Amino acid sequence: MADLKITFSLSDRDVAHLRRVMRHATAAARTLGESDIVARARSLAASVREAKPPRYVVERVEKLETIVSMAADDSWNLPANVRRKVIGALGYFANPADLIPDQVPGLGFLDDAIMIELVVQDLRHEMKAYREFCSFRDSAEQRPWTRVGHDALERRLVAKRRRLREKIRERSDADQERARNRGALRRLW
Repeated sequence: MADLKITFSLSDRDVAHLRRVMRHATAAARTLGESDIVARARSLAASVREAKPPRYVVERVEKLETIVSMAADDSWNLPANVRRKVIGALGYFANPADLIPDQVPGLGFLDDAIMIELVVQDLRHEMKAYREFCSFRDSAEQRPWTRVGHDALERRLVAKRRRLREKIRERSDADQERARNRGALRRLW
């Protein structure tokens, strides 16, 4: 049997509701420390993988794992405002309450997958830059056993982060400009 593809759209009202749920869970998670939130989100990702969920969930969990890695990676050095946003988003996944209980076969992780997509939408530029940074770092010539090699790599990583931060800012500015233009077009009609 071929894979069954189901596509659905969320209205602005639906997305607003999910964002309210996200904000509520994030607020509830504020009592936890940052490291606890990261650990709980990492644990959720691992437990979801163990449950052998549908492929659409596994694809989203991979994105969640990237967000968790981004928060935990000291080399990436998230700016404070972005760190708050990332930790806030992970706060939802640190909260055990679910819209759909995870035990419901085939659908139990649907709400988590949708929430991950909302977070990814908000952090897409940061995530893209982080993946590029990791690729650069992983492929960089490294001789950490020498002081010169260690210092040279660190300078290169600092320069790469600076360039990627600029790209993030440019992409975000372009998104805001497109949103303003769409709003202006809607008002004309």
